[in-house]
Amino acid sequence: MAATFEENQDLIPEIPLKILVLSLIACVAFIIICSALGLTAWWQSAAFAAVSVAIIAVCLFVKVRITVDDANITVRRLRTYTVPLDHIIDVKKGDIDIMRNYSEWGIKKVKFRNYTVHGVEGAVSVKLLGRIVLTVTTARPDELYALLIEHRRND
Repeated sequence: MAATFEENQDLIPEIPLKILVLSLIACVAFIIICSALGLTAWWQSAAFAAVSVAIIAVCLFVKVRITVDDANITVRRLRTYTVPLDHIIDVKKGDIDIMRNYSEWGIKKVKFRNYTVHGVEGAVSVKLLGRIVLTVTTARPDELYALLIEHRRND
């Protein structure tokens, strides 16, 4: 099955990620200097360095991937969430702040699945069977909306 829509998004935008990396590197360097001067134990430097490397790796390699093929919507961050296209009841697009409101749908006891990325303001919300609302941020909300609205249930 060929993907009709596919988008990969970084979990953290480039500039904040650079600030985070540089801050963690500066902190590790400071703690190593303190350890060399005997102000802290060496194991603390090693532990903080390991945690910093893990945080940087997660931020660099974890992405949000949105794929729509002939039969499914698949959203992947750390885990994959797949929905058949024939489960779509309604679709909305707009700014992420508006999409989080859901005021026009008037739904109670709903399970919300939000896959948002900082810095991306466009969003598409999909109302699904089973009282589930799936919201994803995307740089191309019009294209995703047009694709999903075609598969909306008519019953």
